[in-house]
Amino acid sequence: MLVGFASTIAAIVTSAATLGYWLGRKFEEIDKRFEEINKRLEEYDEKFEELEKRMASEFARTRGEFTELVRALHTHLIEFMAMKGLFTAEERGYLLSEAERIIAAYAPRANPLSPEEAKFILEVLRELREKPAKEVDVSKLDKALEIADRWFKREGVYEAAKLWINLYTLRAITLVERGKL
Repeated sequence: MLVGFASTIAAIVTSAATLGYWLGRKFEEIDKRFEEINKRLEEYDEKFEELEKRMASEFARTRGEFTELVRALHTHLIEFMAMKGLFTAEERGYLLSEAERIIAAYAPRANPLSPEEAKFILEVLRELREKPAKEVDVSKLDKALEIADRWFKREGVYEAAKLWINLYTLRAITLVERGKL
C-alpha cells in the first residue's frame, strides 16, 4: 500500500513538474512575443516622433512663407493706394487711433511689449499726429515697425499684425506726403 501511495505521489509530482515545465515554455514564448511587439512599438514611436518633428518643421516653414507672402501683398497694396492718394485725413486719424488703442491695451501688461517699446511707439504715433510729414522722423517709424514685426513673429496675434499694418500704412502716407513714394 505504501508503494502504491508513493507511486501515485510520484506520478502526481511528475505530472506537475511536466505541466510546470510546459507552462514555463509557453510563458517564455509569450514573453518573447511581447518583447518583439515592444520592439516594434518602439520603432513606430521613433518613426512617429521623427514624422512629428518633420511636420512641425514643415508647418513652421510654410507658415513663415505664407506670412511673408501676405506681408508682401499688404505692402504692395498699401504703397499703391497711398501713391494714388486714396487715404484721407480721417482714415489717417483712424489708423493713428487704432494703433494707439492697441498699444494702450497691451502696454499695462508689459507682455508682449515692454513698457519702453510701448512708450516708444506712442511717441512715434504722437509725432505722426502732431508734426507735418516733412518733420516726421521716418527712422523712428521704421523702428516702431520692427517692434510690431517682432511682436507678430513671436506671438502671431491679430493685434500685432494689425499694428504692423497700421504703422506701415502710416509710413506709406508719410512718404507720399513727403514726395518720396
